Amino acid sequence: MGAVLCLHTLASAQWSYLSSADGDTVLLDRGSLVQNKNRNSTIWMLTNFGSPTAQNVLSVAKLIEFDCDRNKYRYLAVYGYEGQMQTGARLIDMSTVTQWDKVSYGSLIKNIQLIACLRGPLLR
Repeated sequence: MGAVLCLHTLASAQWSYLSSADGDTVLLDRGSLVQNKNRNSTIWMLTNFGSPTAQNVLSVAKLIEFDCDRNKYRYLAVYGYEGQMQTGARLIDMSTVTQWDKVSYGSLIKNIQLIACLRGPLLR
């Protein structure tokens, strides 16, 4: 995925609340969700921090890819900003894909995976 597409997606993001803990708020751009035929899904996540991190950022946007069948995830891009909601200077610009990691039950990533990997409509 090219950087131009990633930046365009962020610029037009429609962030919706997912959770908050310890002064940090997590949002998802459900409009960015892409479910591929190979059962992998991608979605953007944004974390607004209550206080600056060690890298001096107040918000971090991450493009997450899920392997829905193997219960794994990885980051395709990570961008950190000096202000909340992706404002101010970009202090972190990582477009190197990370290694696959296992999704832990009960984690925030697991909650995002449930949204990203859901296939609709549900049959009853």
